[in-house]
Parts: sequence; structure tokens; C-alpha cells
Amino acid sequence: MSAMSQYDEFAVNYHWLYSDYVSSGKLALQQNEDVLKDAGPKVRILDCSCGIGTFAIALAKLGYEVSGSDGSPGMIEQAELAARNANVDVPLKCCTWEDLPAHVTGPFDLVFCLGNAIGHIRNGEEMFRSVQGIRAVLRSGGKLVIDFLNWEQIRKEKTRFTPYPQWRERAGQRCLPIYVWNFPERFEDAHTIEVLLVFDSDGRVSVRSYPIVYYPFRVEELIERLRSAGFTNINIQNRFGENREDYRVIAS
Repeated sequence: MSAMSQYDEFAVNYHWLYSDYVSSGKLALQQNEDVLKDAGPKVRILDCSCGIGTFAIALAKLGYEVSGSDGSPGMIEQAELAARNANVDVPLKCCTWEDLPAHVTGPFDLVFCLGNAIGHIRNGEEMFRSVQGIRAVLRSGGKLVIDFLNWEQIRKEKTRFTPYPQWRERAGQRCLPIYVWNFPERFEDAHTIEVLLVFDSDGRVSVRSYPIVYYPFRVEELIERLRSAGFTNINIQNRFGENREDYRVIAS
């Protein structure tokens, strides 16, 4: 199974991980308001980890020229359905980051890679090829925005179970997502997070399990690969506290 094909079966139920607020794209817009404001309203944007289309569709509704890509055919299928339902035009492609130049029409002023998607890259060589592919579709002076987990902090705390604070209710069905974390002995080994979706439908409970594999890395490793790929101005933001334990990197 490829790193992104693990989402194909999950895609149809992926929306249960999002609250209505997150599903609207408003959270991602808020978190990246500074970058969007600095870029101006006429920029071309690529969401290269678009998933089910949440952020890309929110950007399109605001009038941005936006495209999306993802490595999972299942995710792209759900994003296409969501874009049609939202009546917005968002060109979508299924491809890896390193294959972006062959699949999307650049250059772009902004590229977003959000949701810890980059944590699916399996090693340093693959990381370099991936950011090199992203760099190839950015215009000169364009910006790449990446957010990802602080794996060192997560491994230090080793919280095994992360249930969502409340049930989500949609179309007469209730769902409670729960993350089950598995921590191997070595930092560099693959980490599996089992996503459990507990459904309550008419008093009948069922559980669906989706194991997702991540490959931890340190922020210094990403910075090194970004510089090797031609990014020269790199701004690192630590976003810890208030239930956050991640980084945001803005590179140009």
C-alpha cells in the first residue's frame, strides 16, 4: 500500500474528523489569514494536500483562483463531489508531490501543504524530491506553507488515546472519532495511528477502523531539504499550547 492509498477507503468517512466549523474551511482560512492577506486577492493558489477539498473550496468561494491535488484517488473523488455540491470550479489532480510539474499547470503564487500531510513522506530522499516538485510549480518569489506535527513533543508525552470531545451528528447519524497512537521504540520508525470511528445509528453501535502510517521527522530535516530544493527564505513558527503541538513553516 502506498503512503496515500491508505486514505482511499477512509475518504468517504473522512469528514467525520471535522467539526462543521472546520468543514467550512474557516479554520484554515483563519490560520493562514496572514499569508493570504500578504499575497493579495489575485494570486494563483495550489492546495497540494487537498484531501476532501475543504480548504480549496473555501478559497474558491472567496474568489481565489485555486487548484487542488492529492495522492489519494479516493480523496480526490470526494473533493470533486464537494466542489460540485458547492458550485465552485476547482481543478483537481491525483498525483504525488514530486510529480506535480507533470500534472498541474503552474506557476502558482502560493502552495499550501497542510494537515500534517508531509508526515507521510517515508525518508529524507523522498522528502527532497517532494519539496523539489513543489518548488518547480511555484513562481519565483512564491511561497510554500507547510504545517506538521512536532513529533519530538508527541513522543515525549506519548498520549495513547485521543477521543474527540463530543459526538458529531449528521444526516441522522452520530459519530465519535478516537485516535489510538502506537509508539515504536525508535523515533525514525513508522508510527501507526489507528483512527476509530464509533457510529451510533438508531441505537446500534458500530466501529470502523482506519490505520494511518506516519514517518516522524525533525523540523531541521525539513529545513535542510527545503534549502537543497532552492528555498532561501524560511520562517519557522512554533505553535504549541492551546491544544496545538505543531509547526508552521513558510518558505519562499
